[in-house]
Amino acid sequence: MIAVVGSFDGFHLGHRRLFKAAENLSRNISDSWCVVTFFPHPQSVLGRKAFLPLFTEPEKDILGKCLGIPEIVRLHFSKDLAEMEPDDFLGFLEDNLFIRGLVVGEDFRFGRNRRGDAVLLRELASRRGWKVEVVPHLATPSGRKIGSRLIRERVIKGDLADVSTDLGHPFMIRGVVVHGDGRGRTIGFPTINLSLPGIKLMPARGVYAGGVAFDSDALPAAVNIGLNPTFPGVGETRCEAYIPGFRGELYGKEVSLFFFRRLRREKAFPAVSLLVEQMKTDVRSTLAEWGGTEEETKRFMACCGP
Repeated sequence: MIAVVGSFDGFHLGHRRLFKAAENLSRNISDSWCVVTFFPHPQSVLGRKAFLPLFTEPEKDILGKCLGIPEIVRLHFSKDLAEMEPDDFLGFLEDNLFIRGLVVGEDFRFGRNRRGDAVLLRELASRRGWKVEVVPHLATPSGRKIGSRLIRERVIKGDLADVSTDLGHPFMIRGVVVHGDGRGRTIGFPTINLSLPGIKLMPARGVYAGGVAFDSDALPAAVNIGLNPTFPGVGETRCEAYIPGFRGELYGKEVSLFFFRRLRREKAFPAVSLLVEQMKTDVRSTLAEWGGTEEETKRFMACCGP
């Protein structure tokens, strides 16, 4: 088996380069390939601050399926594992997987104090008869490295258009449709309310042009994340979406929400009528954004619906 090894806080375009290298290598030696990652995420164990992942593990499973990853193997990460010597770490991989080759990014580090680098990896892996491919990081035309750190910063700021560019697909939240307050229906904009994952990085509060996927369908959706400040009494962040023209029932169903671009910040309106007028504008902007979305992106979204 060819193993692509990394922390993988979500899958971006740089990671896809690793996956392609593993696929090619596995084809050359007539073997399978997989992604090997760690749970919990190393930063949640070793970091000084609370760590919120870009995507939950179930979300990564869905994304992996739609990206053509044959298998995702999760190995338990602990402080003891982090303290292993580099050769012992490779022995740990060997004990858990039948490995014939490794694919890693050029910034991959392993073993105690991150002492293992690409040079040491090649040396230690060769003793085990493993092939090793070290893949250069992917950069934008301006020379900026595509990586999870900047993607995370942009999600927090609400810069979801830039996030989509680096991910190669729109940012996603998956959850179960639950009952809300029903206010949307009374003002002509019935929304679906999504149960939010307990541990996940969330975009900045505001209204976004986006889409929703369920039952292999992908539809445009105006998505709101926030406290609904026009209506006092909402004490926790909510995620809801209006699907233009949709009149079905989705209660209890798992759906995937996608974010294209933030249309505006969260705002309290002095009158409900003003909110309604603004929502009409938000819906028009959402439909325009959907109309300009590439068909490949829509097919990817539909794949993430089931």
